Amino acid sequence: MRFSHVIQALIVCLVLLGGASPLSALSSPDADADRLDQMIGQMILVGFPGITQGDQSVAAVHEQLAKGVIGGVVLYPENIRSPEQLKSLTAYLRDARSAPVPFIAVDQEGGKVQRLTPWNGHGDFPSAQSVGRNPSFGMQEAVLKLYAEMAKELAEAGFNLNLGPVVDLDLNPDNPVIGARQRSFGADPNTVTTLAHAFIAAHRDANIVTVAKHFPGHGSSRLDSHIALADVSETWREIELEPYRRLAKDGLLDAVMTGHLYHPRFSDGAKLPASLSGKAIRALRNKDWIGFQGVVISDDLEMGAVSDGYSLEERVIKAINAGTDIVIVSNVESQDTELGVEVHAIVADAVRDERISRARIEQAYGRIMLLKRRLAQKNLAGMTERQ
Repeated sequence: MRFSHVIQALIVCLVLLGGASPLSALSSPDADADRLDQMIGQMILVGFPGITQGDQSVAAVHEQLAKGVIGGVVLYPENIRSPEQLKSLTAYLRDARSAPVPFIAVDQEGGKVQRLTPWNGHGDFPSAQSVGRNPSFGMQEAVLKLYAEMAKELAEAGFNLNLGPVVDLDLNPDNPVIGARQRSFGADPNTVTTLAHAFIAAHRDANIVTVAKHFPGHGSSRLDSHIALADVSETWREIELEPYRRLAKDGLLDAVMTGHLYHPRFSDGAKLPASLSGKAIRALRNKDWIGFQGVVISDDLEMGAVSDGYSLEERVIKAINAGTDIVIVSNVESQDTELGVEVHAIVADAVRDERISRARIEQAYGRIMLLKRRLAQKNLAGMTERQ
C-alpha cells in the first residue's frame, strides 16, 4: 500500500471514530481567523506615548508587536530623549518579534523635519532645499556621503524604515508644508530624482527601507494637509509624477506614501483625497503611468485633511479599500495606548462583514512580506517594483 493511501485510510478511521481530521484541523475556523489576524496586523503602523520599556504605553505596544496585532511603530520627537535611551527603546520594540521583523519607523528628512537632532544628542542634517541648492552637492558622491551618514545614524539607533525622501517638486515656494519648510530638493524633476536616488541608495546600503512621498504631488499645494484637505485641482501639474516614474523605472522605490490631496484625476469623488481613493493608487500601479507594484503607505490618518470629515473607522476602511497596504496612525492626538488594537479590530470587523475583501488583505500582506523578507535578507537593493 502506498504511503498516501495509508494517510487516507487513517483519516477515514479518525472520522469514523468521531475524531477530527488532521486536514480539517489545518483549515479550522480558528486557524483561519488567526492567519487573517496576522495578515491584518502587518498592515498597521502606529505611534505611541512613552520613552522606556517601563512605561505602560511602551509595554502595551511591545505586546501588540509580539502578538502580531500591529506590524510596526512610528517614533516621534516625544519618544526620543538621548542616543542611549533611543537605542534601548528601539531594541525593546524590535525584539518583541523576530519574524516577520517589525518596522521601526521615523521621519528623518533633514532640516525642519528630523526627529533625531542635536537637541536629543544626534547629528544635524541640512534640509532637502539646502541640498538641492548647494553646489557642493552637485557631485553624486557628496550626496551619497551625506545621506550615508544619516542612514548610519538611523541604523545605529535601531530604525529600519525612514519615511522619506520627499520627492514633491517645489512648484509653490509659499506652500506652507513643503516649500516654506524647505522639504523639497527643487522644482526641477531631474534634480529631485537625482538627489532622491542618492538618498534611497544610501539608506539601502544601511538596510533601511525608504518611502517616497507624497503621491501624486504635494509641492504645488496652497494648504497644509496636516490642517485641512489640500485641493490641488488648479495647481497640480503632470510633471509632479516624473520623479516617481524615473525612480520606479530604475527599481529605486521601496514604498510610496499617498498624500491627503484632492485632484479629480486622483479622486473617487466628493472631494475624497488621493490617500482614500482607489483612482490614485490605480494610477500609481498602472504600468503606463508609474508601474509601481510595491508597498503603498498612507500618510498619517490623524491629520486634519482626513480626520475632520471621516471617523477613524471610515478613514481606515476607505484607505485599505483604495489599495493602501499599510495605514499609519500617529497617535499624537489621541495618545491611546490601545490604538493599535482598535485599528486592528476595525479592519477585522470590516473583513467579517465584507466591507473589506479578504483578497485585499492577502494582496497587501503579500507585498509587505516581500519587502520585509528583503529587509531581513539585507537585500533591499535587489528589490524591483515590477516583481
